[in-house]
Amino acid sequence: MFDYNLIDEYQIEVTTYCNAACPQCPRNVNGGKTNPYLPVCHLDRDVIDVAFPKSLVKRLRQVFFCGSYGDPIMHPEFLDILKDFRSKNPTLHLYLHTNGGVRDIKWWEEIAEVLGDHGKIDFGIDGIWDTNHLYRRNVDFSRVIENAKAFINAGGKAQWNYLVYKHNEHQISEAKKMSEELGFDDILFRSTGRFMNHKTLTELEKWPVQNRDGEIEYYLEPPTDKQYHNSSVENLPRLHEEYPDIKDYFNETKIKCDALTGKKVAITAEGLVLPCNFFEHNLYDMRFHKRDSFPSSNDYHFDEDGNNQVMSLINRHNGDDQNLNIHSQPLDKIFKSEFWKEIVWSWEQDIGCGKIFECAMTCGQKLTKVWDQNKKMKETYRYYITGNNRGLGLDLAKHFNGDGCSRSTGQMLTDITTKVGIQRIVEQSLHYDVFINNAFDGPPDEPWGNFAQVNLLLAVFKAWKEENKSGYIFNIGSTGALSARVSHDRYAIAKDALATASRQCSKAFKDDLVKFKTTLITPGRLDTPLSRGRETWTGNGVKTLDICKFIEYTMGIENNSIINVLRIQEIINIFSQYSPDKLGDKYELYYLKILSIIKKMRKEFKRNKIIIPVVSELNKINHKIINNDINLKFNNKLGTDLEKMIFILE
Repeated sequence: MFDYNLIDEYQIEVTTYCNAACPQCPRNVNGGKTNPYLPVCHLDRDVIDVAFPKSLVKRLRQVFFCGSYGDPIMHPEFLDILKDFRSKNPTLHLYLHTNGGVRDIKWWEEIAEVLGDHGKIDFGIDGIWDTNHLYRRNVDFSRVIENAKAFINAGGKAQWNYLVYKHNEHQISEAKKMSEELGFDDILFRSTGRFMNHKTLTELEKWPVQNRDGEIEYYLEPPTDKQYHNSSVENLPRLHEEYPDIKDYFNETKIKCDALTGKKVAITAEGLVLPCNFFEHNLYDMRFHKRDSFPSSNDYHFDEDGNNQVMSLINRHNGDDQNLNIHSQPLDKIFKSEFWKEIVWSWEQDIGCGKIFECAMTCGQKLTKVWDQNKKMKETYRYYITGNNRGLGLDLAKHFNGDGCSRSTGQMLTDITTKVGIQRIVEQSLHYDVFINNAFDGPPDEPWGNFAQVNLLLAVFKAWKEENKSGYIFNIGSTGALSARVSHDRYAIAKDALATASRQCSKAFKDDLVKFKTTLITPGRLDTPLSRGRETWTGNGVKTLDICKFIEYTMGIENNSIINVLRIQEIINIFSQYSPDKLGDKYELYYLKILSIIKKMRKEFKRNKIIIPVVSELNKINHKIINNDINLKFNNKLGTDLEKMIFILE
C-alpha cells in the first residue's frame, strides 16, 4: 500500500515553465504554443519547505526534480529549494533532469557545490551541434555544453541522456567520445515510446514537427538500429495477435505498480500528490481532453460517461478542501485519503468496472508505456549483505556501499546459524532494497553445516511477502552443487537446496504473489584473497567485480522480467591451450576451436540457456566473424568488460 512512512522518494515538478519546445512533449502544441490545458505555474518554495519538514527529509532516500512538463532550472528559486533540502539532510540524494540551456556559469558552479557527492544532474542532450535542436527546439547546443562543462569542472556529477532517433543515431560514437572528454560520469542512449499511437495501440512510422502556424516543417522517425527501439512498442503487434480484442489483455493483465515498487510518488507544480507522472499526463495532456490531438488518446482512458478516468478519480477524492494538495494538507494526512486505497483496489477489476486504464497500460505485464528505457540500475538502492567482512561479501559491500553482518566480526546477534540471528537479519532486511544472501554456514568441510543459508532465505522471503515489499533478493550459490565431491558432500547438498528454494521464490514473482524478484547466482571458483590463499588455488577464478556487474545488469531489466539463475563459470584454462602465442596467425583454427568449446559447453548444460561468451582473446580474431557468428547466435555481450568467462542465464 501507499504508506507515508514507507515512501522514501518524492518526484517533484517544481515548475511547468520551460525554455524548450520539444515536439513530442505534451507541454507544447503546433511546434511551440503552450498546451491550453496546462497550468503554467511554479510550486512555491515556502510551500515545499512546509511540506517537507526536517523529520521527513532526514529519512528520505532521494528527491527527484523531474521535468514532466517544465524544466526545474526555470524555477526562479530552484537553487534555494535545493539548499533547503540539503540543510535538512546533508546526505540526501538530490537528482534532477534538465536540458541545461539556461542560467549562467556561476549558477552552474554553485549548484555543483550544493549537490556535492550526494547529487546528480541528467542533461537531456539528444544529438550534437547539428542535431540536438531538432528535438530540443529553442535550446542552444553550445550553451548547454558550456553549462555542463562548468558544472562538471566545479565537481558536479553529470549524466548525458541521449534520446535516439533516426536523425541522430549516426552520432552515437561521437557523442560517447565527447561525453568522456567533458567528464560526464556516463552517457545513456535511450529508446523512446513516443512513437506509440494511443488510440490504435500501434507504432507510428514518423511524427510530424509543426511550426506555430500548424505547418509541417520536418518529421521525427524512430532509429533504424533495432537495439534503440522501445521494446514495449515493438511488442504491440504480438499483443494484438495474442488478443484480437485488445481490451481482453487490459482486463486480464496483472499490474505491478512502479510507484509502489520504488516507494515513490509524484508532486505536480500545482501541489497535487499523485502516484506517478502518468497520472499527471492525464490531467494536462491535450489528448486526454481532445481525442483528435496527435497522437490520439485511447478510448479506454475514458469511462462510460466520457470522463477521463484519472481526472474523475482525483476529483472524487480531492474535493473543495484539496485533500491531495500540499497547499492545504500535510503529506502524512494526504496519504490517509481513500484515493490511494481505491487505486490499489482498481487493479483487480476489469476495464469499465473500476480498473484504471493508465495503470494497466503503464505497469501491465506485457506492455509498459514508458517514455524512455535504459538498463541503468538505480544508484540509490540500499544493500544488505550477509558475510560482508571478507571474500565476495566484502567486495560486494565495497562496490555497492552496502551494510551487512559477519560472524568473523563477532556479531553473534546476526549469526545465520541461530534462530535469533536469522530473525535479527530478517528485521534488518526490511529496511533495505536489496538483500544479498551470501554467507554460508561454514567452510565446505565443516560437519556442523545446517542449511542456514536456505533457512535465512525462506525467512526473508516470508517477511518481505507479509510486508508487501518490493526489491531484490540475490542468493549466492555455487557450481559445486552440480558435482558431488565426497569431501564437500554437505556443501554441495546445501547449495543444491539453496538453488531449489531460490527457484521457488522466483516463481512466486512470476505468479504475481510477491513484488520482489529473486535471483540465484552460482559462480565457479572465485578469485578472492581467501581463494588465492588455499592449496587448491589454480591461478584462475571468477572476478568479484563481474558478479557485481551482473547484479547491476539483473536489476536493470524491465520491471516485469526476471532472471531466475545466473551461472558464471571460469574457463580460462580451456582457452590457454589455444592462445594466439601458440597458434601464431592461425586465426581460422583458433576460431573453430572457440566454436567447438562453446558448443561443448552448451551440450554440457543440456538446457536451452542463453550462453554469452565474453573472452578477451576473441578480440584478436576477425571482428566481423565474431559479430555475425557468435554474438548474434548467442544473444548479446551486455556491453561489459567481463573477460574469460561463459555466462548462462535462465
